[in-house]
Amino acid sequence: MQQGEKSERPVDRRVRRSRRAMMGAFDRLITVMPLEEISVSAIAREADVDRKTFYQHFGTVDGLLDAIAEEVVSELLDEVELAMRVRAGAGEDVRPLQAFFDILAERLSQNASLRQRYYEHVPSELLFDHLTRPLTRQISERGFVRGDLTDDQLEMLLAFGLGGLFSLYRWWLLSDRSVPLAEVASCACALVEGSVTPLVR
Repeated sequence: MQQGEKSERPVDRRVRRSRRAMMGAFDRLITVMPLEEISVSAIAREADVDRKTFYQHFGTVDGLLDAIAEEVVSELLDEVELAMRVRAGAGEDVRPLQAFFDILAERLSQNASLRQRYYEHVPSELLFDHLTRPLTRQISERGFVRGDLTDDQLEMLLAFGLGGLFSLYRWWLLSDRSVPLAEVASCACALVEGSVTPLVR
């Protein structure tokens, strides 16, 4: 092992720990106040880091939202790919949209109160924008959509599918949740799949 390698590992761990602390601080703050009231200073104070550290990692609160969205999308699509491999290995029908909706429902149910606060305290169009960018890029990179789709077609597909999906899950999160989330996911999948099946792999 070279000398440089020894010094990089602790730094990488500290960097990851700092990023995780600031993301966790934002999650705690968003549960008690709207986005417009959350400042860099408040996040840094809650995470027990200085503002300079925050600026080095994210630049702005908007940059932090981008980082959170990137992580959420990556983890979600990693799980979708794993579920598809497991289903294929078991000889089951592999439907990417069904796997996506199943995993999404599972993730949403894991911390519904935090998800609800995001929907209540972050404007829907802003939440949609932050999640759509990494999702658009990653579903293309991972081969979830046909390769011959133009950028405009992909944007239209996502605007249609994700717009309806956001509205439906927002409705569920803010409702009394008497409808089981699995039923909501199944309904969402049926509505979207019927419209976009010719465009996905």
